[in-house]
Parts: sequence; C-alpha cells; structure tokens
Amino acid sequence: MIKSIIPIIAICLLSYACSFSTKKDSLQTSTDKPAEKIENIPAMIPSGNGIIRLNVVNGKGKVAIHKKKNQIIYVEFESKGYKKITAQLYSTDSLANIRFSQITLPNGSMDGPFDRNLSYSIPSDGICKLSIHENMMAGDPWGGIMEVEVSLTK
Repeated sequence: MIKSIIPIIAICLLSYACSFSTKKDSLQTSTDKPAEKIENIPAMIPSGNGIIRLNVVNGKGKVAIHKKKNQIIYVEFESKGYKKITAQLYSTDSLANIRFSQITLPNGSMDGPFDRNLSYSIPSDGICKLSIHENMMAGDPWGGIMEVEVSLTK
C-alpha cells in the first residue's frame, strides 16, 4: 500500500513545483513593466504669519501646504477682474479636521465659516484671502499636508 502512495505523492509534488515556477515567471513579467510615475507637488511651508501667496494663472491656482496643528493658514491671491471664486481643500486623510474658516474680500468684508468647498462672489478687484483652520467644535487639531485649489471665473 505504501508503494502505491509514493508515486501519487511524487506526482503531487512535481505538479506543485511546476505550477510554482509558472506563477513566479508570471510575477516577474508583470513587474518588468515600468511603474507609472507619480509626481508630488512639493509642500510649501507658510511664513511665520501663516501666509501663502498663491499664483493664479488663467483663473486657476493650486498649492500644497504643510500645516502644523492649530496653525491658521492664509492663502492670498489677486482677483484681477474675476467675479466668482471656487476653492477646494484636499488632504490624504479624509477625516482631517480642516476647513475654510473665513474669506476676506478686497473691500474688507469677511464671511465664514465654510466647509472644504467654497463658492463665493467677489464684489471688486483686489487681494482675496482664504483662512484655513480646524473646526474648533468638531475634532482634534490637525497637522499634515493639504492641497488648496482655487478657480476664478468672470
């Protein structure tokens, strides 16, 4: 009886060894392809006052910012004839406690708080300022890298 089991075990081991080398070859061919290049925008560190000057070109601007816990970030840009602002905050942590806490318009008026998305009419040309901070009523202070995207329309 043992003599009849030995060939069966040998066939099973041989079959397993052949399938293992095939899997190994298929893994090697899939890793031989070049990986897609992911470009990271370098994160800016705000000045001591927390100010970031955003360069808006053709109504669009984007910046990555490294925010510390409890730090207020001010993103400033010129409206240059545009009448509406749309802005979004992005972070790798979907539960990050950040939001647009206030907008300061060129005429000095202010409004807020907002969420991670902002849409607002701009009454006059000049410098607009977006304040970004944690929601003090809803969570712990947050620090990390976030991205601010601003679109201006006429």
